[in-house]
Amino acid sequence: MLHDFIHSLAPLMWTGIILTAIVLRHRRKMAAMSYGETRPAARAQDAEVEALRERIRVLERIATSSSLEGRSAEHLSAEIEALRDR
Repeated sequence: MLHDFIHSLAPLMWTGIILTAIVLRHRRKMAAMSYGETRPAARAQDAEVEALRERIRVLERIATSSSLEGRSAEHLSAEIEALRDR
């Protein structure tokens, strides 16, 4: 009797194992897709931050230049406009 009961539970056990494997594989795929979508966005943000840092360096150079008195307003305006064109 007990032997028959155990044999009747075997298919349920295998079904549970198979379903667990399917769910775990699906979760792994979803995590990989999620990670793959966020990495390019992070790379784009890193590139934008680096471009902004470069612009700040140039603006600091313009603002702290020792020959600022010798520059005309048109020359400074032209440098700032060149930054906007980048």
